[in-house]
Amino acid sequence: MALKHTILAFLSHQPLSGYEVAKEFTEGFGGCFWKASQQQVYAELAKLEQQGCVIYEAIPQAGRLDKKIYSITPEGHQSLIDWLTQPTEPTVIREDLGVMGLAGHLVPNQVVYHEIKRRQKLHREMAQHLKKMDEHFAKHLDSLELKDLYMHLIMRRAIRYQEDWVAWCDESLAAIDRVVNR
Repeated sequence: MALKHTILAFLSHQPLSGYEVAKEFTEGFGGCFWKASQQQVYAELAKLEQQGCVIYEAIPQAGRLDKKIYSITPEGHQSLIDWLTQPTEPTVIREDLGVMGLAGHLVPNQVVYHEIKRRQKLHREMAQHLKKMDEHFAKHLDSLELKDLYMHLIMRRAIRYQEDWVAWCDESLAAIDRVVNR
C-alpha cells in the first residue's frame, strides 16, 4: 500500500481539501493504518493531479490562497480499483518497542517499564477514540450500506489492534514486576 492509495480511498468517499486529507492522518481513521505529514499529503496530491487521478476545484478565500477541494477522477477510481483487486501481504511489524525489548537489558528496568506504561496509556486512549468514531456504525449495524459496513469492520480491526497492545502492555508490566520483585 502506498500513500497514494490511502488518499484515493479517502477521496472515494467525498471531496476533501488537502488540509482535511492531512487531518485524516493525524486525527481521523487514516492514522490507524498509515502515517503521513501534511507536507507528504500535499506532495502526493500534486503527484496524483499530474497523474490525472485527482482534480481540484479552487475556492477563493479572502486574504488567503484559494482552497483546493480535491475529487477523485475516473482514472483515480480505476487506479484504486486496480490496487484493491490485488492480493495483499501481511506487513512486517516495524515497532520501536520491539527493538527496545531486544536491548532493554542494557538500561535500568524502569526505562523500558515506563515506556511500556506510556504506550499502554496511548493505546488505551486510541482504542477509546476509535470506539467513539465507530459508535454510529455499531449502533446501526442492521441498516448500514456496504461502504459503511466496511468502515465499521476496519474500525473494529483498528480497535482490536489497540486493545491487543493494551493487553500486551498489561502482560509485560506484570511479567517485569514478577522478575524485579523476586
